[in-house]
Amino acid sequence: MIQPNSTYALIMPKVKLTPIKQRTKNEEVKEIIQNPNDPLAKYPLRAFGYSNEVGAAVSAMPVWGKAAEVALWVPALMYLGADIYDKYRRGKEGNYTKASASAAVEQAIFQALASVILPTAAVKMGQNVVGYLTKFDGSNLNASAKEELYTKLAKDFDKAKFTRGDFVDENGNLVKGIDRAIRKVLNDDYHEQLNSTRNYLKHEKWYSKLVRFFTHTNKPVSSAKASEDDVKKFLTEKVREIFDAQTLLENSTFEEIEQKADKKLLKVYKKAVKKLSQNTASFAEENPVLVLKKLLNSNRPEYQKFVDEIKKTASTRGDLKTLLSSEKESAALLKRLMADVNDAKIINNYARKIGYARETLEAFISKKTMNLGFLKTAGGFIALGCLAVPIDHFVHKYIIKKFVEPGLENVKNLQSKMSLK
Repeated sequence: MIQPNSTYALIMPKVKLTPIKQRTKNEEVKEIIQNPNDPLAKYPLRAFGYSNEVGAAVSAMPVWGKAAEVALWVPALMYLGADIYDKYRRGKEGNYTKASASAAVEQAIFQALASVILPTAAVKMGQNVVGYLTKFDGSNLNASAKEELYTKLAKDFDKAKFTRGDFVDENGNLVKGIDRAIRKVLNDDYHEQLNSTRNYLKHEKWYSKLVRFFTHTNKPVSSAKASEDDVKKFLTEKVREIFDAQTLLENSTFEEIEQKADKKLLKVYKKAVKKLSQNTASFAEENPVLVLKKLLNSNRPEYQKFVDEIKKTASTRGDLKTLLSSEKESAALLKRLMADVNDAKIINNYARKIGYARETLEAFISKKTMNLGFLKTAGGFIALGCLAVPIDHFVHKYIIKKFVEPGLENVKNLQSKMSLK
């Protein structure tokens, strides 16, 4: 009887084991970029395949982000088309002697995964992860929700929902302008919009969620997902902040503004003054409706005679709403109010303050949105920088080598058998 140890001693000396060879760094790089002799597989040309991901990252920037995203698809598509065609002409042998459709299909799948789908998903996840950090400032709202709310505030401010100051209603009750502004921002239409979005999200299909993840939507999705109390609290705080700043800038001297305004607001205000001071046109003549509204809601005794004249003119037209809905009639009325030199000086000075305040606050709100855009863009770039090469490696080594190439080979063998039959 042969003992196990004896068998091992008889067999093992005859077995030649191939030593495991450690790959060098160059060999690892070669595997990642697939073909080191292919200029399209190496940087800097390979970077063109990620231009659409750069677009996805900067799409978080307000104003120009989405346009840049669309524009940056052009170099990406040009690169993808050139690379797939090159692999078709190169063929399996890689020497351009025999074109190969399967090589083109293989490269198309590689580029779809490694240059479009997975890197874009990485960018979006990076934006979401970094955007989540803004919850910890006490607002409990992520960056996307805040972006949506600042965009809403900018639109409401542009529609003059912050215009009216304190006033006495028909019952003799004092109505604070800030309370009226909050009601106009948090109106029934906005609540209905949030509820409609929540209902949409409840019944949203999986493919719609996937499309929304990779693209954009005009629906306030992040705000709808957030707590209604958090959204209301955030908007109320920002309306107060904007309204108080507007009151200060429109009704104070430059010296008073320097003393009372915080440093950030003062910096933006000085830029606005410098910018608008270079404009020789009168703000009052360019914005007659806004100036008339401001005069009506100023509650300052020096403007009372203008208010009386505006109301008198409105009564002949029907009402104030009708008068102020016409740019032409408002301009004619304002011109009549400014017929006297002294009156023109008073109105122009007030209009100038209104112009400075609006320019300042529009830039101030835009700056808030811009900062959130920078934050999300940074998150997207960090994710892309960390995951671009690993994604290339994963797709090439696991998806292409283990699934795509064997699958294409099986298809080729099946076609050969069918042709023989």
